[in-house]
Parts: sequence; C-alpha cells; structure tokens
Amino acid sequence: MSDPPDTSALAELRDDPSSRKRFLRTLGGGAAAATLTMALAACGKEKTAGNEFGGAGVGTRQYGQGDAGIVNFALSLEYLEADFYRLAVASGNLKGRALELAKRFGSEEQDHVTTLEGTVKNLGGTPAPKPKFSFTLDTPRTILATMYQLEQTGAAAYLGQADRIKSKQILAAALSIHSVEARHAAVIATMLGRPISPDGAFARPATSVDVAAAIRPFITA
Repeated sequence: MSDPPDTSALAELRDDPSSRKRFLRTLGGGAAAATLTMALAACGKEKTAGNEFGGAGVGTRQYGQGDAGIVNFALSLEYLEADFYRLAVASGNLKGRALELAKRFGSEEQDHVTTLEGTVKNLGGTPAPKPKFSFTLDTPRTILATMYQLEQTGAAAYLGQADRIKSKQILAAALSIHSVEARHAAVIATMLGRPISPDGAFARPATSVDVAAAIRPFITA
C-alpha cells in the first residue's frame, strides 16, 4: 500500500513505531539508521522556506514533480561531485593519501550517479541533464578544501529533503547516501585540521535554495 499523497515517508515513520521498526531493519543499523534518528528529531519542526520555491526556479520542482524531482535534484549534486573527483585525480596535483581518497570517493560518487539515474527512470522520469562545471585545482590544499565543501553540501542537501520524500525506498537510499557524504566530509575535515562535527551533535540540513547558492560558483552552463 502506498503512502497517502500528502504524507511524507518520514512523517509516517515518526508516527508509526511498528513501521519505523520495520524500516530500521531494512537499513540494517549503522550510519543510515543514525541519520534517520536525526531526521526524525527535526521532523515536525517549523519548516525553513526554500525547498520548493526560490529565485530563478532553484527549488526542486525545476527537476520534476514529487520524488522524481527530489531524486533529480540529488542527481545534479552527484554529477558535480563525480566530475570534480575525476578532474581532481586527472590534475596530477594530488599525491599519497589525498590521491587515494579522491579516487575512492570519486568511484563512490559515480555509483551514486548510476543509482540515482536508474531511480529516476524507475519513477517514470527523465534524468536531469548534466551541467558543465569548472573547478580550481591548482594546489592540493585547494582541492581538499573543495572536496570538503562539496561533501558537506551534499550531506546537508540529502538531510534537507528527507521530510519531503514520499517513498520509503527512496528515503532509505537518501539516508544511506547522506551517511556516505557525511563520512567523506569527516575524513577530509581531519586532513584539513577542521572539526569533524562542525554543527555539533546534530547535522544541519540545507534547503534546495541554499544548496543551489553553494554550488553556483562551480556551474558554467
């Protein structure tokens, strides 16, 4: 049975303990389950404007309706991250541990791209077109700082959409990807000497408008 059209998967999980238990079993515990706990803690609070509408059509509706639009919004971020890692590795400016991480994280971001493209198609939608990107890759420190910025933005973006997703399957995927993005950010933060939990005990979600503003400097067309 599908969820009522006006009920998010997260709201149902908050209100129905038995449904929440079953859902947690599908997540298999771990980081994704911890993300669910954080998302549930925020569910029901006053919503921050900026997910659905914004200047120049930056809300998720520009990517499609409902869950398909949210997945396409996420896909646009994954395109950005996957391209960045590919170019960072090709730049020749990374060595040792930094190069190893860029290769590994890039492969995982490409896996996210493939999964999200398939998910959009399964929802009856068309994958979002891939924008053109430009990055500054002149020094290892610059590359690491951009890695951190993109991973932090990605993690916040998934958390910001969690209470709008209708399908539990898509919510589970979003929580799993969020946890990977957050772990990536934490590793890079350590390399940069930054706090691994910059927002304290609870990660801070970001609206689609805030995310669009954060990635705009990297988009050329």
